[in-house]
Formats: sequence, C-alpha cells, structure tokens
Amino acid sequence: MAYREAVGYIEQMNPAFVAAVGLEYLRTKEVIKSLLPTVTALPGKMEWQSEAKELYEQRLSEATELVEGLYFAFEKAGLALLDYAEAQKRAVARVREGATAEDSLRALIAHIVSTQSVIVRLSDALRQWNDLRSTTGITDYLAEIGQRDAIEQIRPRAEALWQFAIHAYDHAIRLETEARHDTVNRLIAAYLLLPEFRAGNALTDQLVATAMAVPRSDDGQRYRLGPAAAPVIDFDHGFPFNPDAEPTPADHASWIKWSAVLQLAEASRRLDDASAAYAHYRDGTGTPLSIDYEKAYVQDSGIRVVADAEIASAQREAERIFRETGDRAFQMTGNASLGSDLVPGAYPATENWQKTIGRYFVYGTSEVVIDGDQVTMRIVVHAEDLYNFNVGGFDVATGIPDEENGRFAELGWAKEFRTSGELERTVIWTIGDPASATSTPPFDAVGRYHEDGHTND
Repeated sequence: MAYREAVGYIEQMNPAFVAAVGLEYLRTKEVIKSLLPTVTALPGKMEWQSEAKELYEQRLSEATELVEGLYFAFEKAGLALLDYAEAQKRAVARVREGATAEDSLRALIAHIVSTQSVIVRLSDALRQWNDLRSTTGITDYLAEIGQRDAIEQIRPRAEALWQFAIHAYDHAIRLETEARHDTVNRLIAAYLLLPEFRAGNALTDQLVATAMAVPRSDDGQRYRLGPAAAPVIDFDHGFPFNPDAEPTPADHASWIKWSAVLQLAEASRRLDDASAAYAHYRDGTGTPLSIDYEKAYVQDSGIRVVADAEIASAQREAERIFRETGDRAFQMTGNASLGSDLVPGAYPATENWQKTIGRYFVYGTSEVVIDGDQVTMRIVVHAEDLYNFNVGGFDVATGIPDEENGRFAELGWAKEFRTSGELERTVIWTIGDPASATSTPPFDAVGRYHEDGHTND
C-alpha cells in the first residue's frame, strides 16, 4: 500500500523528454538506414589484385557489420524508450488521479480531523482516514468517541476515495517499475547488438603489448591510467518495495513514532547530516543525495583514516605507474574499495556519520605531474554509498534493529537512494619518500569546519 510520498518520484518524471530521446534514436536509425545501400554495394565496385586485397575486403565486411549493428541497436533502443515514455505517462496519470481522490478525501474529513490529535492533524489525508476508519486502541477510541456518528455518515464516500487513491498509487508504482526494468533489459540487448572489432594486425598487437606494461587492477594494482571515470559499484540492497505488503496498525504507529524521532533530531541539530539523510529516505523519492565529505573528514576520525589511506594508496600507485611507463604527466583512476577493506575495521566514529553513510566505498581520481624527483598529485577522493537498512542489521549507537525502518521501504513509504561526496587534496612529495608529503585542501575548504560541526562561514 503506497502513500503520496512513495510516488513523488513519478510526479517529477518528464515522459516527453524520454520520448524525445527515443524519437531521436529512431531518426538516427533512419540516417544509418540511408547509408546501408552505399556500404553494402562497396565490395562489388572494384576488381583488383594486391597483397592488401584480403584485408581490404575484411574491412569492408566489418564496415557493413558495423552499420547494420548500429541500425538495429538504435532501432531497439528507440522503441524501448518510446514504450517507457508511454508507461511513464500512464503512471503519472494514475498518480494525478490518486492525488485528486486524496484531495477530495481531505476536504470530506477535514471537520472531523480538526477534532483529533496533533499527530493526526499533521498527517496526510490517507493516513488521517486510515486512523479514523478503525479504532486501534483505547487512546484512539477516546479521541474519536465524539465523532463516531460523523465518521459513519461519511464512511462510504471516504472509504471509496481512500481505496481509489491507494490503488492508484500502487498501480502507478507497478507500471513504472515494471516498465523501467523492461526498458533496461531492452537497452542492454540493444547495446549487445553493437559489434566488437579487433584489428588483429601487427601494429595493434604492438600497441596492446605496450599498454599491458601497466598491470591490470585484478593483478593487485588499485589504480589504472586514464581520465576520471566512476567505477561500477555493486551495492547491497536492503528491504525492496513489496506491492503486496499491507500495513498494519503497528506499521502506522511505527511511522508516527519515527516521525517524532526525526523531528527531535532535527531540533537538536546534533545529528544534522543523519537527520537530512533519514528525512530523504522517508520522502520516498529515491533521488541521489550529496553529502559534505570534507565536513565528514574534519569531524570523524574513522572517515579521516580511510580518506588518508586512499591518498597514500594513490601516492604508491603514482610512483608505480611512473616506474613502469616513464610518464611524467598522467591521469589515473582508482578502483572502489570498502573503507573497512582499505583500513581493516574502519567505520565512522561519530553517531552523525554512522547514520549518514556507515559502511561506504571510496575511490580516487588523480592528476599527476613529476618534475625531477618531486611529485605533485591533485586527487579527488570520492565516497559512495547506498542509503538503506539491512536485513539482520542494527543501529550501532542504539542497537535498534534495521527492520523497523526497512519495513517502510517494503510498504513503499520510504525508498533507498545513492549518497556521494568528495574531497580534494594537492599532495607533494619526493619519489621514494612518501613521509615527506604535504597535503593541502582547496582554498575554499581551508578552516571551513570545526570538529563540533559548525562552520566558520
């Protein structure tokens, strides 16, 4: 059973934009189609003898294969996106229908809700009616005793509106989720239609052999040559949305309890980053959230030791690449590692950051310049996490089981999301002497935070 916040991400969708991309793919397909007759006719245009004839014919065949592969790939991708855009339109329409019903319900029960507790008055219309439609305890009974006749008088209409809105939101989520999964699979299939080419000549073999002088990351090296590129990270998912899950009175009570906990945390400002992350989890949008990793570095020793270890690892890798290639100016990108793998046992030390990112991944992207025996490296350390609650997990500070908050994701009331942050350092050291390193943050980060969390701004 889904409430309004669970479909907030659908309300923000732009089906027209997705459709425009799909149409552009199909237009590209037609452009490629216009080239096919020319490309396929090339092999019959010339009769000649040469040592390169076989290679020439091979290249013509590969060119034809490439054009045909692009044609079918763009066609499949374009149709997939158009279908997804249509599903988005239907999902958005269902959300609007549900919202209209919820607005009507709000107006219908407003005179009764005004007599109830502050918690009920501050809730959305669906939760308000869900509280009024049945008595779940003595407190509920006493609060509603004077309104029983009024509740019964509007019950048929209110129940119909409530059921319509709930089912509309559930249907919207199913429409979008199923269509998105189908679209992803079709886009992957389109990508696989693209042919993979290998030239196979002596020059290419020589180039590959030279490139292999830099060991692969699976041989134990953490960094590779090349511009900044985000690695693929396989996150653990906690409690997936279950469209068949039905909330119980205990679920509603738990939601209200944790709403109060959040409000207290926000008021105290002691857990400001954790409160912001938890509030985002409860808003149900699932959109990415940026965290201030520079602030985390200053405030939390467990985070600081991991970031410093990533920088030290990048220093070692920069020297290795220099030894193996002789390059004196290059870019490199590191593999993502769990902080606790990089520094065994490492975990955020403060409750604020334990609750904000917890067990997270780090990687570095660097630009390196070597002048004589002096190395200057500008490195950005990236922190990546998936904010959710884990089956069998518990809160480090309080011991509260993760199931309490994970249940909200199952019901569609909350949604996991990606978090990311970064910090930048310029590190200068002498080759072979990492202890000589000096590390400087960017100008706008110098002295910005105190360890107690407030800023100097």
